[in-house]
Amino acid sequence: MEYICKNCKHFRQHYIKFGESYSEISDGHCVYPRLKNRGTDTKACEHFNETTFSKKAD
Repeated sequence: MEYICKNCKHFRQHYIKFGESYSEISDGHCVYPRLKNRGTDTKACEHFNETTFSKKAD
């Protein structure tokens, strides 16, 4: 497991609407302990908590 923001349960992914669908972008934000902008590949902070969410394979 990589210790980057994208793998943390406090990270919220940002999306862009393109036509009828949405696509992930390499940006998001952290919600703990306060709101702050983060990239998907940003090194995780001391509040890192591994996410239990897993994407379904297409």
